Amino acid sequence: METNGLDFAFMVFEHTGGAEEAYSRAPRSVDGVAWADQVAFVEHHRRNRIIVRGTFAGRYVDADDESEFIGKKTAEGAIAGGTIGLFAGPLGLAVGLVGGGLAGGVAQERGSPHLRSAFFDEVRREVPEGHSAVIMMASPDHVDAMVTALEGHGGRLVRHHLSVEEAKALEDAVAGDPTAAPPSAA
Repeated sequence: METNGLDFAFMVFEHTGGAEEAYSRAPRSVDGVAWADQVAFVEHHRRNRIIVRGTFAGRYVDADDESEFIGKKTAEGAIAGGTIGLFAGPLGLAVGLVGGGLAGGVAQERGSPHLRSAFFDEVRREVPEGHSAVIMMASPDHVDAMVTALEGHGGRLVRHHLSVEEAKALEDAVAGDPTAAPPSAA
C-alpha cells in the first residue's frame, strides 16, 4: 500500500452497533470515489475488549481480543474442584468439577493479554468503551468520500495525516493478516 500522503480516519459512533448502522445507510461512493470496500469496523466493548473486522491497509483484519474460555486454567480448575468435591461424595465430585471448571474458565478469559500493536493502541485511544467506529487509512480523497457519506449519521470525526513512518507502523501491525480483495472500480 502507498504510504505517502495517507490519512487515518475514524468516524466514531456512540454505541457498539452505531458504525455498522451508519454504514448500512450511507452511499457506497461519493463524487465517483468508491470508499466502502476500504473500511473496517471497530467495536470497543467493556473491559477494554476490541473487535476489528474489515479492510485496513490492504489487509482483511478479523481480530477479537476476547480470549478462549476453555484452556489450561479451565482444566486446572475442574481438577481442583473435583478433588475437593470427592470428599462430599458423587454429588460433590460433580459440583466440584463444574464449579472449578467455570472458575478456571473465567480466570482463563480474564487473564489473557489484550491485542497490542501500534494499530490496536491507536484504536483504543480514539474509540471510547461502548462506542464503535468506521475506520480507514487511505488517500485524503478516499477519506473525504467516507466522511461525506457518513455525515449526518451522528458520528464524530477523528482524522490524522500520517507520516511515512506512522503509516508503515500501522501497516506492519496488520501485515500478518490476509490480503484483502482489491477495491472495486468506481
